[in-house]
Amino acid sequence: MRTAASQLTLVLLLGLALAWGVRSVRGTRGAATDTTTPPPARPDTVGSGAPRAALDEPPPAPNPAATHAEEPSDELSDRQLSDEPPSPAEAKNRTAVELAARGETAQAIALLREAHTLEPGNELYGKNLQAALINAGFAEIAAAHFDQAVARFVEARRLGDRPEIGRGLGYAYYRLGNIDLARTTLEQALASGGDDVETYLTLGRIYLERHDQERALAMFDRAVAAGADRPGLAATVERLRRDAEAERNFQSLASSHFVLKFEGRENIAAGRIVLNELEDAYRRVGARFAYYPLERLEVILYPDQEFREITNSPHWSGAVYDGRIKLPVGGLARGNERVARTLRHEYAHAAIVTLSRGKVPVWLNEGLAQVAEETDEPGRAGRLRLALGQDGLVPLSALEGGFTRLGRDDASLAYAEAYFAADYLLRKKGAYNVRRLLETMATAPSIDDAFRQALSLPYADFERDFLRDVVRHLG
Repeated sequence: MRTAASQLTLVLLLGLALAWGVRSVRGTRGAATDTTTPPPARPDTVGSGAPRAALDEPPPAPNPAATHAEEPSDELSDRQLSDEPPSPAEAKNRTAVELAARGETAQAIALLREAHTLEPGNELYGKNLQAALINAGFAEIAAAHFDQAVARFVEARRLGDRPEIGRGLGYAYYRLGNIDLARTTLEQALASGGDDVETYLTLGRIYLERHDQERALAMFDRAVAAGADRPGLAATVERLRRDAEAERNFQSLASSHFVLKFEGRENIAAGRIVLNELEDAYRRVGARFAYYPLERLEVILYPDQEFREITNSPHWSGAVYDGRIKLPVGGLARGNERVARTLRHEYAHAAIVTLSRGKVPVWLNEGLAQVAEETDEPGRAGRLRLALGQDGLVPLSALEGGFTRLGRDDASLAYAEAYFAADYLLRKKGAYNVRRLLETMATAPSIDDAFRQALSLPYADFERDFLRDVVRHLG
């Protein structure tokens, strides 16, 4: 009598509406189904306190939700129709299906591994194991367990490649901060037919983080065409398209680490001055944060009025960083030292935002950028002394989200306090540990978690020690 394997299939009952459309397997000939329920977006802090239009929503993780689960196939093998007992592998497969139906995924995967080991040539057992691993991977993403998700997807890929594996694996790499591996994996998934809204959005953000505006716009356009409607997406597409239109006839000059775009041949000499100062900023800021990126950063030199219109920045702004450094031509007339100071400040923002992937609190972003200017401004200490003699300093927790909403006097105090807090952090912990803190902020669930993981210091304890230092020196 034939001993064909049972046509029982793994029931996918993990309760996930997978944004990437993971497919359930129904035996060896059942139809596959896709589920696509858009999960809610999570706000993300990007850049410094300067006003800017930015994509404020990272591609979110899949969200627990109801799914259309398939029942086990009722097709029976000759062995089941007879009184002959199932083989050890078939028995494990059947038990795994029952465990999966009860949501006991880990146990189901363990049994399916054993079944697949016993009969590696059985296609059904391999498909069931792969399906269980894929769904377990997305469940780990939903729980923000990205290391575990990577392990599940990598094991699933050993059983054969499927686009949803690449999509999930690439997203997990992205959330772990492995941007280059995430980009490669998602691009491969896209090339193999794994095109969907989440992949477009994630790749778009990766290209933005790597300062590739053109490819970012292409991905976001595809996301919109596929039905994406996320807060901040339309504004980002509009900004990128506006920038591209404004720079259509710009010329460019390049140095080792920067590409400068500008309008008109009359600005070539000014452009060379800017590039020289940028390379100096690269060395100085790099030494301060132990950070020397290999990819070139774009810098745009606009006519004054166009700079105001494109960046929507206040009249006093000398430059803006929104993924690229943007500055007005008129600002170059302020003198080389003023220009050098501005470029060190904005390049520091670029380094800080890149290292933290935009998750840095504004007080630290602005504070470190001011320290990077390497200028002594006596008025800062005076502002803190005045505040200490009156209502006291502002809690750092109140300076995490931006300074633009503050009035002139409050903003002046916020910038001064940010400077001294960042300077204290650098003096006490050093450049290497500050870089570690910024990198940890990219993936840590909170600022306090980042301080604890990178510096073995609670956030509240840092603020307490900083305030004591301020009082001791300025009080």
